[in-house]
Amino acid sequence: MDETLRTVAITGARGYIGSLLRRAFTDEGWRVISLVRRPSTVEMNVAPYDLTQTPSPSLLGGIDTLVHCAWDLSITRRTEIWQINVHGTEALLRHASRTGIRRVMFVSSMSAYDGTTQLYGRAKLECENIATSLGQCVVRLGLVYGPGWGGMAGSLRRMMMLPITPLIAGKSRQYTVHEEDVARAMVRLASVPEIPLLPLGIAHPEPVTFGHLLRTIGRSDGRVPHLVPVPWRVAYAMLRAGEYVGAPLPFRADSLRGLARPAPQVPSQNETRDLGLSFRPFSL
Repeated sequence: MDETLRTVAITGARGYIGSLLRRAFTDEGWRVISLVRRPSTVEMNVAPYDLTQTPSPSLLGGIDTLVHCAWDLSITRRTEIWQINVHGTEALLRHASRTGIRRVMFVSSMSAYDGTTQLYGRAKLECENIATSLGQCVVRLGLVYGPGWGGMAGSLRRMMMLPITPLIAGKSRQYTVHEEDVARAMVRLASVPEIPLLPLGIAHPEPVTFGHLLRTIGRSDGRVPHLVPVPWRVAYAMLRAGEYVGAPLPFRADSLRGLARPAPQVPSQNETRDLGLSFRPFSL
């Protein structure tokens, strides 16, 4: 690739996934522009970007590749999710299309599949459709885990520190991906000449049960997990009640719905294999 084109802009660059990608692209010799809500005056290669604001005309100037990770996980109502995350993403992706950026990569989730009832998954699926219509790349990440302990894996690890942990939907099948494999795959996808215009699953194709996932996370810290089965709908109702009164919670009720009703399979396995991508089985 021409070195003058090796510039990637990453939205949500301070988040778990964004931070992984920022380091990975930097290590591979890319110039990285971090697009964040509140840039610090002492940071280098940082520019302001907010999902709630119309992208400025100069936002993507000189950018070769855009990776869109930003997503507001603090909101729980459908109207707000669509107003901020979906419409904000659409505005950015359309702006990128008009700008003529060589490659745009929308970071989605395995929660985004036809038939999902989870708000997060449905919103991601809506954004996927927008990206695909504009000829942009869509990647669906599995449950990301690794030494960084961010995202859902980090929330589950904190939950496992309780004396007794509720086992919710213990037999549901989760598709996982190590954080190093995520970073390597995204740099690879930014570098290859062409990418298929269909959702690319970034996850190991063999799932693990949620119960096995929790026990492995617990044992990784040298503890013997004490899991108590709880019907997921009961836990969901309790989390919704907690959200209503503003109580601090380990994760959102909508996230629990996604864990209880996961994706049936990893999409586009042949395509990711043809692109030279591989993913390790779940292990800590």
